[in-house]
Amino acid sequence: MPYVVLLTAPIGAGKTTACERFLERARAGGLDAGGILAPARYGQGGEKVGIDAVDVLSGERRTLAMFEPEVALRTIGPYRFDAAVMEWALDRVSLALATPIDVVIIDEIGPLELIHERGVAPALGQLPHAQAKAIILVVRSELLVALRERLELLRPITVTLTLANRDQIPSRLFERIRRLVAEYRDEGMRKDDPRG
Repeated sequence: MPYVVLLTAPIGAGKTTACERFLERARAGGLDAGGILAPARYGQGGEKVGIDAVDVLSGERRTLAMFEPEVALRTIGPYRFDAAVMEWALDRVSLALATPIDVVIIDEIGPLELIHERGVAPALGQLPHAQAKAIILVVRSELLVALRERLELLRPITVTLTLANRDQIPSRLFERIRRLVAEYRDEGMRKDDPRG
């Protein structure tokens, strides 16, 4: 069973940025990573105009959602989500979970997944059987309880991002997951040792 971390904070607190910084440390530290990041997309005036989906493994970036002024055309919140990109993101996450890599990031589990069962929601059912050693699920504070209840058999740990700790969280997560991966590797080497 994978080690599951719920990284939580309010909207706009820097959850995706913390994941990006974690990934920098993870890659520099020799960890393999996969999954999806969902950074905000900004207009020329600095206003948020949408959300991108970025494949952690390849760096490929696609437009996941754009601000939709016409209420009837919105998927959820003020955005219209691209169904093809949602499917692509789910495929990237599913592939990462089925691969024996060190860590998978799923940014984010939001109302689309928990209320509407869309987006990367199907990947939640894959978590108990994931080949990845660790999984970081990004979730808004107001949805944390619902996600914890849904995943209680996996016994996830919660890491709360705040203004006071957000610069330290990426390093702390990296150290925790690096130790976990080292234990997995040591255990695997002992199993492969013919001397027992």
